[in-house]
Amino acid sequence: MAEISKKMTLSSRKWRQRGFLILLTAVPLLNFAIFWVYVNLQTIVMTFQRFDVTSGEYKFIAFERYWEVIEDYVLGKVPMDRNVYLNSLRSIVINLIILPLAFICSYAFHKKIKFQKFFRLAFMFPSMISLVVLTMLFRYMFAGDFGPIAEAFEKILGRKTDWLGVESEHLWTLIYIFCIWAGMGTNVIMISGAMNRIPEDLTEAGLIDGLGFWKEAIFVVLPLVMPTIGIYFISILTSCLTFTLQPMLIARDVGPDNKFLTMSWYVFMVTNGGGPDQMLQAATVGIVFSLLLLPFIVGARVLANKLTADVSF
Repeated sequence: MAEISKKMTLSSRKWRQRGFLILLTAVPLLNFAIFWVYVNLQTIVMTFQRFDVTSGEYKFIAFERYWEVIEDYVLGKVPMDRNVYLNSLRSIVINLIILPLAFICSYAFHKKIKFQKFFRLAFMFPSMISLVVLTMLFRYMFAGDFGPIAEAFEKILGRKTDWLGVESEHLWTLIYIFCIWAGMGTNVIMISGAMNRIPEDLTEAGLIDGLGFWKEAIFVVLPLVMPTIGIYFISILTSCLTFTLQPMLIARDVGPDNKFLTMSWYVFMVTNGGGPDQMLQAATVGIVFSLLLLPFIVGARVLANKLTADVSF
């Protein structure tokens, strides 16, 4: 009788544990199913339809909208639409510039250079401030009336330069500079974390072999942090899908022929003020862009796995 009671107690405890786990995961799973799976599937289905103003109903148009997006945005039939995709690809260039700079800075911190605490704080400072506040301060520095950097260039060049106008040829340069400056901190943290896990025995062996600062960085440290850098390459490609706030907050206007408009900025604009058909058009633009990026992301992942050996330390 005691054994039966003990088995029933154990069985009851297992069911209570299972019930607790089910309740624990039910809310996030339900949230994921409704607000991600259902919403995205519903959006994809709707992109095959067009809103008819006369009847007030959606009509099935098959792949018509997708062909329009491919012709206008990808193949460049409409130059201002093509600029939306090309501007989004600028984030890849920006991150490719950040990567070697972040590696050099991380390695310098790893080698404990002089004033490293000050430099580390200087790199992390942009990551600790709201992006909206940071871009506002950045714009003020280049304001033609009172910006200190704008005034300095005026004295050097002997003339005023329009840095922030939508017609200015310097505005994309400012966006590049801001993105590199603001994005360095996070990448330095990520690469520094990988370097800090490297055993001292390996770097000491390099010193014994007579490796200098740069040779140790290239032949010892770089191969050991390549798994982290391989993951970073994937994030470089996916950054195209979220390149929104930097051009939007610095340029503040899409400019002539969508000079500064990115794909994610376009989706944001339409979502916050477009009609039903415009929202479906924006969804199609996002889906096509994601599908175009997908083989490159998968290829980058496969290439990273082949080129970066597994290290455990």
